[in-house]
Amino acid sequence: MKPVKLTMTAFGPYKDREVVDFTNLEENRLFVISGKTGAGKTTIFDGICFALYGSASGEDRQDFKMLRSDFADDDLHTSVELVFELNGKQYRVLRQLGHVKKVIKRPQGKSMNSIK
Repeated sequence: MKPVKLTMTAFGPYKDREVVDFTNLEENRLFVISGKTGAGKTTIFDGICFALYGSASGEDRQDFKMLRSDFADDDLHTSVELVFELNGKQYRVLRQLGHVKKVIKRPQGKSMNSIK
């Protein structure tokens, strides 16, 4: 399997949409994903594993709530799309994670003053 493009939305540390374009690797079959601690390297592997298998790459990431970005807007759905090539054919996998919207605590109804 050769990854072509990985699109993660509201996934892991990514608040919005993050695209990893593997086509820049051209025909290189071996590559390194490097960066500082917390840069999102493991999130790339989590995204690929989530798209293919429905779970993240490590045992400590089995709680689906951990996969959704804490910074994402409530109306933005968490999803991962992976396009990959296998035996000369391209495949597309899209997996979306359900989430519960945060409750905004504010007074309900209209405020009324009654004078008699």
